[in-house]
Amino acid sequence: MNMSFLKSKAFWGELFRFLAVGIYGTLIDYVVEVWVTSFFSSSLTSNHVSAFFIQFGISLVGFLIALPSTWSLSAVWAFKDAEDKEGTRSAKGMAKFALFAFLGLLCGAIVQFLGYMTCIEWSGWGINILDIDFSTLFGSDVLVFWSYTVVFVLKTAATTIFNYVTRKFILYKTKTA
Repeated sequence: MNMSFLKSKAFWGELFRFLAVGIYGTLIDYVVEVWVTSFFSSSLTSNHVSAFFIQFGISLVGFLIALPSTWSLSAVWAFKDAEDKEGTRSAKGMAKFALFAFLGLLCGAIVQFLGYMTCIEWSGWGINILDIDFSTLFGSDVLVFWSYTVVFVLKTAATTIFNYVTRKFILYKTKTA
């Protein structure tokens, strides 16, 4: 595989723009997820599968709020050198973007479920990351906050890799990619 693109300023500029858009979307997602989870944490059951689906529904809220702005920023700024600019900025382009973003969300949900099960059961720690609330940052439940944050970072890393690969090589192809 030819890795000469790693020496290209255009590649590093595009990667920086992609990461900037991703950080923006992730911050929206994180704040919305913590806020919405804090409302529903009391209704989460000890049934881990039910809790996972409730958490996935909560993740969808953050995803849907961040999606329009991340799509427009990706199409106009992050991947500005794409061959098919008109196609990527159309309704069909947004639908493709949303589909791949949703697949990335599913990938992240699997990582989040594995993190949830590790924190609450498999490790013996007994930390329920779904008990997150902004008050846990400073209270006696600081481990809940930081465990949730670590799992969120791992989920975000997996999703970021998936999103970059699908956007770079499928949605926003260039002649050199």
